[in-house]
Amino acid sequence: MKSIFYATAIGLGSIMVPAAAGAAGILYDCDTAADHFSELVLPAGNIPFSVSGKVQLNAMAPSKKFGAIARIQIASAAAPGQSPAAFAGFSLSALPADPHKTPSGAAAVQMLSYNVKGKDDDVLPSSMTDKPGTAQPFTLAYDGRAVAVTVGNETRSFPLKIADPAVRVVCSTGEFLVTDLTISPAH
Repeated sequence: MKSIFYATAIGLGSIMVPAAAGAAGILYDCDTAADHFSELVLPAGNIPFSVSGKVQLNAMAPSKKFGAIARIQIASAAAPGQSPAAFAGFSLSALPADPHKTPSGAAAVQMLSYNVKGKDDDVLPSSMTDKPGTAQPFTLAYDGRAVAVTVGNETRSFPLKIADPAVRVVCSTGEFLVTDLTISPAH
């Protein structure tokens, strides 16, 4: 696990990262106001490596323009606040809903999508059956040629070739709690 990292907060986001991450990994309370975002960028170290942790929606900020979203990606280097040229990972998003009309009785509908940007964009949406606020375990493994993204029991692989990879966590228009975030050398 890396204990040295680079963090950037954009907009009204707040970052809560311990100075030295313990054995459980980094805790990142990504809490942003409506229509703002926050990002945390961590150096990945040597290839191959894996990133694991859990992400959960805690709250949505009311917005007429954007839904609450958290993205966890392996990405190429980019200036703070700028989108990287290449990345692969997943997004967890939520939209407000009438709790009387949702199967779980929750006031939100939560969705999962896998995303990759490079030569081709590939977005494969998948509805989540868990109630919003449930911690979603994830693992992203990078071997220098592809990123294998596992969320829950489903794994998708996306081609990605970048020289100096970083781990990028972004959230917008809500509060997402990322726990046990670790970056480990692959075996």
